[in-house]
Amino acid sequence: MQLNAQHASVFIHAVYAGPIDSRTGDFYNLGGGGEAGVLAGKGSRRFGGSIGYSKFVADDDRNVFGDKTYVPVKLNFRQYLPLNLIFLQANAGIGFVSFQHTDEKQTPFTYDFQAGVKFTAFEAAIGWENFHASEESGWSSWFTVKAGINLGF
Repeated sequence: MQLNAQHASVFIHAVYAGPIDSRTGDFYNLGGGGEAGVLAGKGSRRFGGSIGYSKFVADDDRNVFGDKTYVPVKLNFRQYLPLNLIFLQANAGIGFVSFQHTDEKQTPFTYDFQAGVKFTAFEAAIGWENFHASEESGWSSWFTVKAGINLGF
């Protein structure tokens, strides 16, 4: 009976991001920030939404735009695997992007995939995050590590 019960939770994570593709790596060294969101669902599936904040540190020798600020707003889908300790998650939405040395603003499509573990209130995940980035002439791809709390009610 517990498998069909409604579950809801609130999560807060710290985020580390390292560039994956060479174009992003040419312009930025690393990134960091946080995210918060809600999940709800029955059984092993959860749906929800999240908002985040990340700052990507520019490589000053090659990047005239300066540091990049990224605020993603996403819809989330999480699937727990047996025993509800391991999960897979996919997220998609829009990002609000701004730059340190220019007034240019962008709102690109963004998406990511994650695999993680949840043990009591602690959870951690590794993932691959992407958003369209005009200053790099293509997609900006990041390897992410997220860790924080997920409190169910």
